[in-house]
Amino acid sequence: MAPIWSKQPFKAAYIAFALLIKIPVLLVLSPRFLFPTFRPLRTLTFRITLFARLVREYILFQAQTRSNEKSAVEASQSKAKDRFAKAQTGDATLYTDILEATPVIKPAEVGGLWYPGPPPPSADLKDEKVVLHFPGGAFVIACGSDLNGRMFSPFALKDLKASRLFLAQYRVAEDPSTRFPAALQDLVTFYNYILSLGYRPCNILVSGDSAAGNLTIGLVRYLEQTAVLSLPAGAMLWSPWTHVTKAAGQDYLQEANAHADILAPEILQWGADAYLPENGPSKEAVPYVSPLHHPFRTTVPFFIHSGKAEGFCDTIRAFAQEMSNVEGNRVRLHETDLGPHNTAFSHLATGLTAAIQRAFEDARDFFDDQA
Repeated sequence: MAPIWSKQPFKAAYIAFALLIKIPVLLVLSPRFLFPTFRPLRTLTFRITLFARLVREYILFQAQTRSNEKSAVEASQSKAKDRFAKAQTGDATLYTDILEATPVIKPAEVGGLWYPGPPPPSADLKDEKVVLHFPGGAFVIACGSDLNGRMFSPFALKDLKASRLFLAQYRVAEDPSTRFPAALQDLVTFYNYILSLGYRPCNILVSGDSAAGNLTIGLVRYLEQTAVLSLPAGAMLWSPWTHVTKAAGQDYLQEANAHADILAPEILQWGADAYLPENGPSKEAVPYVSPLHHPFRTTVPFFIHSGKAEGFCDTIRAFAQEMSNVEGNRVRLHETDLGPHNTAFSHLATGLTAAIQRAFEDARDFFDDQA
Protein backbone atom coordinates (compact mmCIF):
# COMPACT_ATOMS: atom_id res chain seq x y z
CA MET A 1 0.00 0.00 0.00
CA ALA A 2 1.28 3.45 -0.92
CA PRO A 3 2.09 5.79 2.00
CA ILE A 4 -0.52 8.39 2.88
CA TRP A 5 2.07 11.04 1.95
CA SER A 6 1.92 10.02 -1.71
CA LYS A 7 -1.45 11.70 -2.25
CA GLN A 8 -2.64 15.27 -1.84
CA PRO A 9 -3.13 17.13 0.43
CA PHE A 10 -0.83 14.98 2.57
CA LYS A 11 1.96 15.13 -0.01
CA ALA A 12 2.03 18.92 0.21
CA ALA A 13 2.12 18.68 3.99
CA TYR A 14 5.06 16.27 3.86
CA ILE A 15 6.95 18.54 1.47
CA ALA A 16 6.40 21.50 3.79
CA PHE A 17 7.51 19.46 6.80
CA ALA A 18 10.67 18.32 5.02
CA LEU A 19 11.61 21.78 3.78
CA LEU A 20 10.68 23.77 6.88
CA ILE A 21 11.61 21.37 9.66
CA LYS A 22 13.53 18.19 8.76
CA ILE A 23 16.24 19.66 6.54
CA PRO A 24 16.83 22.83 8.64
CA VAL A 25 17.10 20.74 11.81
CA LEU A 26 19.54 18.38 10.11
CA LEU A 27 21.69 21.30 8.96
CA VAL A 28 21.63 22.90 12.41
CA LEU A 29 22.76 19.65 13.98
CA SER A 30 25.29 18.82 11.27
CA PRO A 31 28.31 20.42 13.03
CA ARG A 32 28.31 17.41 15.35
CA PHE A 33 29.64 15.41 12.41
CA LEU A 34 32.86 17.39 12.71
CA PHE A 35 33.64 14.98 15.53
CA PRO A 36 34.19 11.36 14.39
CA THR A 37 32.47 9.96 17.46
CA PHE A 38 29.14 11.34 16.19
CA ARG A 39 29.45 9.95 12.67
CA PRO A 40 27.60 6.73 11.78
CA LEU A 41 30.95 5.43 10.54
CA ARG A 42 33.86 7.04 12.35
CA THR A 43 36.17 6.56 9.36
CA LEU A 44 34.02 8.70 7.05
CA THR A 45 34.85 12.34 6.45
CA PHE A 46 32.57 15.15 7.57
CA ARG A 47 31.83 15.90 3.92
CA ILE A 48 30.77 12.35 3.07
CA THR A 49 28.75 11.97 6.28
CA LEU A 50 26.77 15.16 5.71
CA PHE A 51 26.23 14.31 2.05
CA ALA A 52 24.94 10.85 2.94
CA ARG A 53 22.49 12.20 5.51
CA LEU A 54 21.09 14.85 3.14
CA VAL A 55 20.72 12.44 0.22
CA ARG A 56 19.15 9.84 2.50
CA GLU A 57 16.50 12.38 3.50
CA TYR A 58 15.80 13.18 -0.15
CA ILE A 59 15.53 9.50 -1.04
CA LEU A 60 13.18 8.97 1.89
CA PHE A 61 11.10 11.87 0.56
CA GLN A 62 10.94 10.20 -2.86
CA ALA A 63 9.80 6.95 -1.29
CA GLN A 64 7.19 8.49 0.99
CA THR A 65 5.70 10.69 -1.73
CA ARG A 66 6.12 8.11 -4.51
CA SER A 67 7.99 10.63 -6.67
CA ASN A 68 9.35 8.62 -9.59
CA GLU A 69 10.89 11.53 -11.56
CA LYS A 70 9.51 10.29 -14.89
CA SER A 71 8.30 13.73 -15.93
CA ALA A 72 11.69 15.27 -15.10
CA VAL A 73 13.53 12.71 -17.23
CA GLU A 74 11.08 13.13 -20.11
CA ALA A 75 11.58 16.91 -19.96
CA SER A 76 15.35 16.41 -19.93
CA GLN A 77 15.15 14.13 -22.95
CA SER A 78 13.02 16.65 -24.82
CA LYS A 79 15.56 19.43 -24.19
CA ALA A 80 18.36 17.22 -25.49
CA LYS A 81 16.85 17.41 -29.00
CA ASP A 82 18.91 15.35 -31.47
CA ARG A 83 20.80 13.60 -28.67
CA PHE A 84 17.55 11.87 -27.72
CA ALA A 85 16.83 8.66 -29.59
CA LYS A 86 14.09 6.06 -29.41
CA ALA A 87 14.60 2.33 -29.48
CA GLN A 88 11.83 0.36 -31.16
CA THR A 89 10.87 -3.09 -29.99
CA GLY A 90 12.54 -5.90 -31.86
CA ASP A 91 11.15 -9.05 -33.36
CA ALA A 92 9.07 -11.18 -30.98
CA THR A 93 11.75 -13.87 -31.08
CA LEU A 94 14.05 -11.58 -29.07
CA TYR A 95 11.72 -11.81 -26.08
CA THR A 96 11.50 -15.47 -25.27
CA ASP A 97 11.69 -17.72 -22.25
CA ILE A 98 11.55 -15.54 -19.09
CA LEU A 99 10.94 -12.39 -21.19
CA GLU A 100 8.08 -13.72 -23.27
CA ALA A 101 5.30 -11.15 -23.65
CA THR A 102 2.03 -11.59 -21.79
CA PRO A 103 -1.29 -9.75 -22.28
CA VAL A 104 -0.20 -7.41 -19.47
CA ILE A 105 3.60 -7.18 -19.72
CA LYS A 106 5.01 -6.74 -23.20
CA PRO A 107 7.95 -4.98 -24.89
CA ALA A 108 7.54 -1.25 -25.50
CA GLU A 109 9.30 1.63 -27.23
CA VAL A 110 11.88 3.27 -24.97
CA GLY A 111 14.39 6.09 -25.30
CA GLY A 112 17.70 7.48 -24.14
CA LEU A 113 20.40 10.10 -24.61
CA TRP A 114 23.62 10.07 -26.63
CA TYR A 115 26.94 11.50 -25.38
CA PRO A 116 28.62 13.53 -26.72
CA GLY A 117 26.14 13.24 -29.60
CA PRO A 118 24.42 10.67 -31.81
CA PRO A 119 26.40 8.81 -34.46
CA PRO A 120 25.96 10.29 -37.95
CA PRO A 121 23.30 8.43 -39.97
CA SER A 122 25.79 7.23 -42.57
CA ALA A 123 28.64 6.46 -40.17
CA ASP A 124 30.45 3.13 -40.27
CA LEU A 125 30.35 2.10 -36.61
CA LYS A 126 31.78 -1.39 -36.76
CA ASP A 127 35.11 -0.27 -35.27
CA GLU A 128 33.70 2.31 -32.86
CA LYS A 129 33.52 1.54 -29.13
CA VAL A 130 30.29 2.38 -27.29
CA VAL A 131 29.08 2.14 -23.69
CA LEU A 132 25.40 1.30 -23.19
CA HIS A 133 24.57 2.48 -19.67
CA PHE A 134 21.39 1.83 -17.72
CA PRO A 135 20.72 4.20 -14.78
CA GLY A 136 19.61 2.96 -11.37
CA GLY A 137 16.64 4.05 -9.32
CA ALA A 138 15.47 1.06 -7.23
CA PHE A 139 13.38 -0.05 -10.26
CA VAL A 140 10.89 2.75 -9.48
CA ILE A 141 12.70 6.07 -10.02
CA ALA A 142 13.72 7.32 -13.47
CA CYS A 143 17.34 8.48 -13.28
CA GLY A 144 18.11 8.80 -16.99
CA SER A 145 18.33 12.59 -16.90
CA ASP A 146 20.87 14.58 -18.89
CA LEU A 147 22.44 15.72 -15.61
CA ASN A 148 23.21 12.15 -14.59
CA GLY A 149 24.48 11.38 -18.07
CA ARG A 150 26.85 14.33 -17.95
CA MET A 151 28.26 13.12 -14.63
CA PHE A 152 28.95 9.59 -15.85
CA SER A 153 29.80 9.97 -19.53
CA PRO A 154 33.13 11.86 -19.24
CA PHE A 155 34.72 8.87 -17.51
CA ALA A 156 33.33 6.43 -20.05
CA LEU A 157 34.47 8.53 -22.99
CA LYS A 158 37.93 9.41 -21.68
CA ASP A 159 39.05 6.61 -19.39
CA LEU A 160 37.32 3.73 -21.20
CA LYS A 161 38.29 5.26 -24.55
CA ALA A 162 34.75 4.92 -25.89
CA SER A 163 33.58 7.09 -28.77
CA ARG A 164 30.04 7.36 -27.42
CA LEU A 165 27.80 6.52 -24.50
CA PHE A 166 24.06 5.90 -24.67
CA LEU A 167 22.12 6.49 -21.44
CA ALA A 168 19.13 4.17 -21.74
CA GLN A 169 16.03 4.84 -19.64
CA TYR A 170 13.99 1.66 -19.26
CA ARG A 171 10.44 1.62 -17.90
CA VAL A 172 10.19 2.08 -14.14
CA ALA A 173 7.80 -0.13 -12.19
CA GLU A 174 4.59 1.74 -11.48
CA ASP A 175 1.71 -0.57 -12.43
CA PRO A 176 1.08 -4.23 -13.36
CA SER A 177 2.35 -3.66 -16.92
CA THR A 178 5.78 -2.52 -15.71
CA ARG A 179 6.58 -5.22 -13.17
CA PHE A 180 9.27 -7.79 -13.87
CA PRO A 181 10.22 -8.56 -16.62
CA ALA A 182 9.25 -5.26 -18.31
CA ALA A 183 12.52 -3.45 -17.52
CA LEU A 184 14.57 -6.45 -18.64
CA GLN A 185 12.60 -6.55 -21.90
CA ASP A 186 13.67 -2.93 -22.35
CA LEU A 187 17.34 -3.78 -21.88
CA VAL A 188 17.07 -6.30 -24.70
CA THR A 189 15.35 -3.63 -26.82
CA PHE A 190 18.15 -1.15 -26.14
CA TYR A 191 20.91 -3.66 -26.81
CA ASN A 192 19.27 -4.68 -30.07
CA TYR A 193 19.00 -0.98 -31.00
CA ILE A 194 22.74 -0.46 -30.50
CA LEU A 195 23.51 -3.53 -32.59
CA SER A 196 21.12 -2.36 -35.32
CA LEU A 197 23.16 0.82 -35.74
CA GLY A 198 26.14 -1.21 -36.87
CA TYR A 199 28.14 -1.57 -33.65
CA ARG A 200 29.88 -4.90 -33.34
CA PRO A 201 29.26 -6.81 -30.08
CA CYS A 202 33.01 -6.90 -29.42
CA ASN A 203 32.95 -3.10 -29.16
CA ILE A 204 29.96 -2.78 -26.81
CA LEU A 205 30.23 -2.48 -23.04
CA VAL A 206 26.94 -2.78 -21.15
CA SER A 207 26.82 -0.97 -17.84
CA GLY A 208 24.36 -0.43 -15.02
CA ASP A 209 24.32 1.16 -11.58
CA SER A 210 22.38 0.11 -8.49
CA ALA A 211 19.09 -1.54 -9.55
CA ALA A 212 20.24 -1.31 -13.16
CA GLY A 213 23.34 -3.26 -12.17
CA ASN A 214 20.87 -6.00 -11.25
CA LEU A 215 19.22 -5.62 -14.66
CA THR A 216 22.57 -5.72 -16.45
CA ILE A 217 23.37 -9.03 -14.77
CA GLY A 218 19.96 -10.24 -15.94
CA LEU A 219 20.65 -9.10 -19.50
CA VAL A 220 23.90 -11.05 -19.69
CA ARG A 221 22.27 -14.10 -18.09
CA TYR A 222 19.42 -13.93 -20.60
CA LEU A 223 21.75 -13.60 -23.60
CA GLU A 224 23.85 -16.51 -22.35
CA GLN A 225 20.81 -18.73 -21.88
CA THR A 226 18.93 -17.86 -25.07
CA ALA A 227 21.57 -16.71 -27.58
CA VAL A 228 18.97 -14.43 -29.20
CA LEU A 229 21.71 -11.80 -29.70
CA SER A 230 25.49 -11.88 -29.68
CA LEU A 231 27.15 -11.23 -26.33
CA PRO A 232 28.73 -7.83 -25.52
CA ALA A 233 32.44 -7.35 -24.92
CA GLY A 234 31.98 -6.75 -21.21
CA ALA A 235 29.67 -5.71 -18.41
CA MET A 236 30.20 -3.05 -15.74
CA LEU A 237 28.23 -3.10 -12.50
CA TRP A 238 28.33 -0.01 -10.28
CA SER A 239 27.02 -0.65 -6.75
CA PRO A 240 24.68 -3.36 -8.04
CA TRP A 241 21.62 -4.31 -6.00
CA THR A 242 22.05 -8.08 -6.04
CA HIS A 243 19.74 -9.20 -3.21
CA VAL A 244 16.11 -8.25 -3.95
CA THR A 245 13.42 -9.91 -1.84
CA LYS A 246 9.94 -9.18 -0.55
CA ALA A 247 11.59 -7.96 2.66
CA ALA A 248 14.11 -5.73 0.88
CA GLY A 249 13.92 -2.87 3.37
CA GLN A 250 14.40 -5.08 6.41
CA ASP A 251 17.14 -7.05 4.66
CA TYR A 252 19.02 -3.83 4.01
CA LEU A 253 18.87 -2.76 7.65
CA GLN A 254 20.82 -5.89 8.58
CA GLU A 255 23.80 -4.80 6.45
CA ALA A 256 26.84 -3.43 8.27
CA ASN A 257 27.00 0.00 6.61
CA ALA A 258 23.29 0.58 6.02
CA HIS A 259 22.98 3.16 8.80
CA ALA A 260 25.69 5.33 7.27
CA ASP A 261 24.82 5.12 3.57
CA ILE A 262 22.63 7.27 1.34
CA LEU A 263 19.92 4.67 0.78
CA ALA A 264 16.79 4.64 2.90
CA PRO A 265 15.26 1.17 3.39
CA GLU A 266 11.89 2.60 2.37
CA ILE A 267 13.08 3.15 -1.20
CA LEU A 268 14.25 -0.44 -1.49
CA GLN A 269 10.98 -1.77 -0.11
CA TRP A 270 9.01 0.38 -2.56
CA GLY A 271 11.20 -0.91 -5.37
CA ALA A 272 10.73 -4.54 -4.41
CA ASP A 273 6.97 -4.15 -3.91
CA ALA A 274 6.53 -2.50 -7.30
CA TYR A 275 8.97 -4.59 -9.34
CA LEU A 276 8.58 -8.17 -8.14
CA PRO A 277 5.74 -10.21 -9.68
CA GLU A 278 2.55 -9.77 -7.66
CA ASN A 279 2.49 -13.43 -6.67
CA GLY A 280 6.22 -13.58 -6.15
CA PRO A 281 8.89 -14.62 -8.66
CA SER A 282 8.76 -18.09 -10.16
CA LYS A 283 11.63 -20.50 -9.64
CA GLU A 284 12.93 -19.53 -13.10
CA ALA A 285 12.64 -15.80 -12.34
CA VAL A 286 14.40 -15.76 -8.95
CA PRO A 287 17.96 -15.69 -10.39
CA TYR A 288 16.96 -12.72 -12.56
CA VAL A 289 15.39 -10.60 -9.82
CA SER A 290 17.88 -11.54 -7.08
CA PRO A 291 21.17 -12.76 -8.58
CA LEU A 292 22.98 -13.19 -5.25
CA HIS A 293 23.52 -16.93 -4.62
CA HIS A 294 22.64 -17.65 -8.27
CA PRO A 295 25.97 -17.43 -10.11
CA PHE A 296 26.16 -18.54 -13.73
CA ARG A 297 28.75 -19.34 -16.36
CA THR A 298 29.43 -16.54 -18.82
CA THR A 299 32.07 -15.61 -21.35
CA VAL A 300 31.34 -11.91 -20.69
CA PRO A 301 33.93 -10.36 -18.35
CA PHE A 302 32.41 -8.54 -15.36
CA PHE A 303 33.87 -5.40 -13.79
CA ILE A 304 32.14 -4.78 -10.47
CA HIS A 305 32.51 -1.61 -8.39
CA SER A 306 31.55 -1.07 -4.77
CA GLY A 307 32.10 1.64 -2.20
CA LYS A 308 33.59 0.26 0.99
CA ALA A 309 31.18 2.40 3.03
CA GLU A 310 28.00 1.43 1.22
CA GLY A 311 25.22 -0.73 2.58
CA PHE A 312 25.43 -3.12 -0.38
CA CYS A 313 29.17 -3.69 0.10
CA ASP A 314 28.93 -7.17 1.64
CA THR A 315 26.35 -8.48 -0.84
CA ILE A 316 28.37 -7.09 -3.75
CA ARG A 317 31.49 -8.83 -2.46
CA ALA A 318 29.56 -12.07 -2.06
CA PHE A 319 28.13 -11.89 -5.58
CA ALA A 320 31.54 -11.10 -7.07
CA GLN A 321 33.07 -14.04 -5.23
CA GLU A 322 30.30 -16.41 -6.31
CA MET A 323 30.73 -15.39 -9.94
CA SER A 324 34.51 -15.73 -9.66
CA ASN A 325 34.12 -19.25 -8.32
CA VAL A 326 32.45 -20.38 -11.55
CA GLU A 327 35.11 -21.96 -13.74
CA GLY A 328 35.96 -19.82 -16.75
CA ASN A 329 34.36 -16.62 -15.47
CA ARG A 330 36.42 -13.43 -15.51
CA VAL A 331 35.54 -11.00 -12.72
CA ARG A 332 37.26 -7.90 -11.35
CA LEU A 333 35.99 -6.37 -8.08
CA HIS A 334 37.14 -2.80 -7.45
CA GLU A 335 36.34 -1.18 -4.10
CA THR A 336 36.62 2.52 -3.32
CA ASP A 337 37.69 3.51 0.19
CA LEU A 338 35.06 5.65 1.97
CA GLY A 339 32.76 5.34 -1.03
CA PRO A 340 29.00 5.44 -0.39
CA HIS A 341 26.44 3.84 -2.67
CA ASN A 342 26.88 4.77 -6.32
CA THR A 343 30.06 6.77 -5.85
CA ALA A 344 30.33 7.06 -9.63
CA PHE A 345 27.51 9.61 -9.47
CA SER A 346 28.41 11.31 -6.18
CA HIS A 347 32.16 11.70 -6.60
CA LEU A 348 32.00 15.50 -6.92
CA ALA A 349 29.94 15.92 -3.75
CA THR A 350 32.01 13.43 -1.77
CA GLY A 351 35.45 14.48 -2.97
CA LEU A 352 36.12 11.06 -4.49
CA THR A 353 36.60 12.05 -8.13
CA ALA A 354 40.20 10.83 -8.28
CA ALA A 355 39.16 7.51 -6.75
CA ILE A 356 36.38 7.01 -9.29
CA GLN A 357 38.73 7.89 -12.13
CA ARG A 358 41.03 5.12 -10.87
CA ALA A 359 38.07 2.75 -10.92
CA PHE A 360 37.34 3.56 -14.57
CA GLU A 361 41.01 3.19 -15.45
CA ASP A 362 41.02 -0.19 -13.72
CA ALA A 363 37.94 -1.16 -15.74
CA ARG A 364 39.70 -0.14 -18.96
CA ASP A 365 42.80 -2.15 -18.11
CA PHE A 366 40.68 -5.15 -17.14
CA PHE A 367 38.73 -5.17 -20.39
CA ASP A 368 41.87 -4.53 -22.45
CA ASP A 369 43.40 -7.63 -20.88
CA GLN A 370 40.37 -9.68 -21.97
CA ALA A 371 40.47 -8.58 -25.60
